[in-house]
Amino acid sequence: MSYNIPVLAHVAIGSAAILFYWVTLLSVKGSKRHRAWGRAFFSMLMLVALSVGPLLLLGPDAFDPAFVVQFVYLDLCLITVAMLGWTAIRWKDDVDRFRGWHFKALAFAILVLGMIVLISGIASGTLLTVIFSWIGLVYGGAMLRFAWMRAEPHPRWWLGWHLNAVCGLFNAVHGTFLAVAWEWLAGAQTGDEVSVVMQLATIAAAVAMRVWFGHRRSVPMRFSRPSPSAAADAGYQYR
Repeated sequence: MSYNIPVLAHVAIGSAAILFYWVTLLSVKGSKRHRAWGRAFFSMLMLVALSVGPLLLLGPDAFDPAFVVQFVYLDLCLITVAMLGWTAIRWKDDVDRFRGWHFKALAFAILVLGMIVLISGIASGTLLTVIFSWIGLVYGGAMLRFAWMRAEPHPRWWLGWHLNAVCGLFNAVHGTFLAVAWEWLAGAQTGDEVSVVMQLATIAAAVAMRVWFGHRRSVPMRFSRPSPSAAADAGYQYR
């Protein structure tokens, strides 16, 4: 099989995922349209993850251990964050099911892989690899803390995890796409510099989105229930 075929398939599926992302994001939250396009988006992300397999097997770096580990790590992060967005809504009335054994296993896996990727990036002096490590370190660390959190969860913990996933996936579906699009428009290979800029820009945008949506929906960054006085001061309304 020609390597161009899985590349084109991956690009086509990724482009469809971006389209579904924006249709879902711009639709009325909680509406039938929002839910339907959201399901389509998360399903498309699973296809994106599966399409990475042929790229690994047929690519020029197929037998490069560092390359394979990084791709497996990013694929697992994509699956994990997408799962958080899906199950947070589906199991919002059952926090113990949400943070069950699968939640803990994935948290541990992406955290450990994130550390490996970070160390690898520092050792090789590859800034882009260091940047990629943030997903496993941030999401994995937050998941492990939530999994064994003794405090009572925030009443809207589920929406917090959903927003974390949706905003984090903004970086996942736009970072590489924008870098590739820039190189295509420039008509030349620009190295890692453009990818670094696009990754940092989309990460910053994702954080800004999370803060904004959290403010609009009264969903703080923390997952434990605040004290009554703190909740009143912050103006949180538990609905």
